[in-house]
Amino acid sequence: MLDQIVTISLIITAIYISMTDGMLLHPVRRLVCRVCDYLHCSILRKPLCECMICMGGIYTLAIYPLLYGLSWRVLPVMLGVIGLNAIIATQLCKITD
Repeated sequence: MLDQIVTISLIITAIYISMTDGMLLHPVRRLVCRVCDYLHCSILRKPLCECMICMGGIYTLAIYPLLYGLSWRVLPVMLGVIGLNAIIATQLCKITD
C-alpha cells in the first residue's frame, strides 16, 4: 500500500507543479478556474488545481482505479496521499522561498 501512496502522490505533485505559472498545464489551470468562476463553484478550485493537499482526495479517487482497479483500499490510500502531499507541499514551500 505504501508504494501506491508514493506513486499517486508523486503523480499529483507532477500535475500540481505542471499547473504553475509558465509550465505546460498552466492554460488548463486558468481554464478550470474560469469555468469554476463561471459556474459559481469557486469552492472547487482548490481541490482541482490550487491546493496540492486538497488535490490528494479528488485525484486519488480518479487515479487509483485507473492504476490498481476498484478496491476498498482506496480510502486508506487517499488518506496517506493527503498526508504525504502535506509533507511534500511544506518542503516545496521551503525550496521556493
